[in-house]
Amino acid sequence: MLALYLILTAAFVLLSWRDLHRGLWILVALLPSYLLRTEIFGIPTTLLEMLIVVFVIVWFLKRRPILALFVSKKNIGYLFPIALLLIASTIAVSISPDTEAALGVWKAYFVEPIVLFFIVMFELMTSELKESRLLPDNIFEALGVCALFLSLVALVQWLTGNGIPIPWDIARRVTSVFDYPNALGLFLGPIAVVSVLKITKGKRFFWSLVFLLSSIAIVLAQTEAAIVAVVTTLALAGVLNRKTRYATVVACLVAVMFVLFSPWRALVIDKLTLQDYSGQVRLTQWSETVDMLGDNWLLGAGLSGYPTAFAPYHKATHIEIFQYPHNIFLNIWIELGLLGLAAFILLAVCVLRLIPFPLSRLPVPCALAFFALLEISIHGLVDVPYFKNDLAVFTWILLAIIFAYARQTPQTKPND
Repeated sequence: MLALYLILTAAFVLLSWRDLHRGLWILVALLPSYLLRTEIFGIPTTLLEMLIVVFVIVWFLKRRPILALFVSKKNIGYLFPIALLLIASTIAVSISPDTEAALGVWKAYFVEPIVLFFIVMFELMTSELKESRLLPDNIFEALGVCALFLSLVALVQWLTGNGIPIPWDIARRVTSVFDYPNALGLFLGPIAVVSVLKITKGKRFFWSLVFLLSSIAIVLAQTEAAIVAVVTTLALAGVLNRKTRYATVVACLVAVMFVLFSPWRALVIDKLTLQDYSGQVRLTQWSETVDMLGDNWLLGAGLSGYPTAFAPYHKATHIEIFQYPHNIFLNIWIELGLLGLAAFILLAVCVLRLIPFPLSRLPVPCALAFFALLEISIHGLVDVPYFKNDLAVFTWILLAIIFAYARQTPQTKPND
């Protein structure tokens, strides 16, 4: 398989050398390729990682970037939390009980995505590159194409019953190319939100199809957290838009009344209040994780260290020990310690400070990225939205779009 991956990587290098933005489009469309794993000189890697590394090399050779672009006065705000994050993740490697696994997480979830963040920032902020004006649309389009492929695979799984991993095949919960259903919901959720907001901005058939198939795939995966996150994000987007505010409020009231007087009232309430089995598992896991943090509040457990550190605190033996605690705040705290949690909070503050109200003043690419990140954050209250190769890169690309566009008025960008 390594030979095939090398051939694909070489073809990608040629395409990227001819057109960097086309290379970035392909890279974004192939985010799930982290599932294709191999080794080079005994070092574990993935096809996605190979593509990222060669893309970065090609980009540096072609652009020869000026580092001063990223340390200008107006950019210094987000550099501080990024520096803290890199420091925290490096410390987390040093204290991890599994150094090899921690190093893999460090490069795949932090170093590589952050390098891509700066590359996308450079492409968006360098005005002399005329094609940069179309880059955000190209990025979202690549995500849409990827979502269509994943959704079609999921639909085939559900129709045929084939290709669904154990034990998800019992309840026919589709996973598409991923190993478990929630991974599909985590990836498709923010794209579903973007597709709804993009329908009125052009390519209506394409984005309508993306939303329809992504929504079907999320439902077939039975990822209830993704459904709630998508609906909640779209409701907030509707309320924050003056043109759709009253219609959204009315629609929400009608939906609430329908649920309250429907046969599914008890089921919906139980799920929303985490009183069902899945919710109880999470509440138990969170409680035991908090107990663990009581003794490891400063440094956490280190990258990939949660299962080992958590084991002595795990009393509910009928529940398996998961890789992560299924909550974005606990997850970051456990993996990166208090410094890493502070870095993420500061990064979130930097984003929120750039978001103007009313949101009509926000450039369209920035608004799309913001609501996608909002969906990821809402979903992250009950799941693991960052600590996956594809989601880490996805998150930092969205952040790059926000930081590049947020200080600009809608009139300054032709694609707004």
